[in-house]
Amino acid sequence: MQVRIEDVSPVEKKMFVEIPWETVSAKLGEAYKDLGKGVALKGFRKGKVPRPVLEQVYGQRVNAEVAYQLVRESFFRASEEHSLAAVAEPRVEEAAPIKKGQPFTFSAIIEIRGEVKVGEFKGLAIERRRLEVTDEQVEESLAQLRREHTELKPIEGRDITAAGDIVGLSVTGTIGEHQINQPQFAVDLDDTEREPLPGMRDALLGVPLDTKDKQIEIMVPDDWKDESIRGRKATLTVTILEARSKDVPALDDEFAKDTGKADTLDGLKAALRKDLEDKEREVIEREARENVLRELIKGNQIPVASSLIERAVEMQYQRLRQMLGMKPDRNNPTAGLSDELREKMRPAGADEVRGQLLLEAIADKESIAVTDEELTAHIEATAKGRNTPAAKLRAEWQRDGRLDNVTYSLRQDKVLKFLVESAKVTEVEKLTQQGTPLPEAPEPAPAAEGHVHGPDCNH
Repeated sequence: MQVRIEDVSPVEKKMFVEIPWETVSAKLGEAYKDLGKGVALKGFRKGKVPRPVLEQVYGQRVNAEVAYQLVRESFFRASEEHSLAAVAEPRVEEAAPIKKGQPFTFSAIIEIRGEVKVGEFKGLAIERRRLEVTDEQVEESLAQLRREHTELKPIEGRDITAAGDIVGLSVTGTIGEHQINQPQFAVDLDDTEREPLPGMRDALLGVPLDTKDKQIEIMVPDDWKDESIRGRKATLTVTILEARSKDVPALDDEFAKDTGKADTLDGLKAALRKDLEDKEREVIEREARENVLRELIKGNQIPVASSLIERAVEMQYQRLRQMLGMKPDRNNPTAGLSDELREKMRPAGADEVRGQLLLEAIADKESIAVTDEELTAHIEATAKGRNTPAAKLRAEWQRDGRLDNVTYSLRQDKVLKFLVESAKVTEVEKLTQQGTPLPEAPEPAPAAEGHVHGPDCNH
């Protein structure tokens, strides 16, 4: 086999291949031998059809299958011999038909990673928000904790609803042109923020607990949060199915003890403040990593193979579907991804791949690696969150070939932390620019044996 490689672009090469007839003939012989074992034609016993007859009936199909095999085999061989670092299968541009006694020739475009040359990456200028947790945030957290410890009890001593009750309803009717039929619907008569319709709480206050088929009419304001019903008239029929009163705990030391977080109310507030600060600190650190990644990409617009961009777009689309609570379509993971949407997502997809390649290059240059201790700590933390033994989780990831994916993600995050630590940081009250989002990777998918995950992955 003769192979010639030419440069097309920093991320593309063109491969010219000539395969001698002897190799082609041997492949054809194997193909017809395998085909003949299972073919039964009229006038011949199964497995006894002569090759000339098979060539006459199946020649075009066999030639196509053999040509495909020859292209793949020569591609893998050329990739290994020439260290091409291909990121996708070859795109055949020209291929001569298979003819007896003649070599098989073809040319194909091969997309490659390309050489990643990173410019200056230390001292990148980024913003970082100051850590600040207000008294109002602590009070809201305390109120939320109080709501969580509130008990619902049967109503005693009265026969009408009152503020603070939670009523279970059946609701039918219309809101504008929309038909409403909710056989079970709960309304908190104390919760103004989550009121289903403006005025519905007031309409349900002071009514008998055994109310049936009560008529309610409500005009929805033009500035209501739900655009689909703004300015509509709601005509509803409601029946109270059940009503409960809330037993709200007093804000005192006993309440603090009941939460298990502190022995005093002041101690509880301090614990809540610390929880809020810890969560806010995680958000700030993530923002800093996103900002440093944005600056790294902005200063290093390296070329990226189109196939890598397409894979990144498809992965982003699948993550978007997950965020929206849409179930994945196993048969067609990109269902709904139109050409228009794909085009809009390509710039972000290109930057995602670009960022991964740059982080890999920096990791190699700075000898940044994930230690066994760091991998073990990550597995133990993940296992604790899932309430499963760490050894079992490690064995599962090892069996399914997922440890490479985990290690790759940890290494990328380690590089980002390194870049943040070496960055020129300006503390601000509010960020003026949005960073490059870091994908929230789901549990790593199983990989092929010996495969190392990276931007050229398709999973």
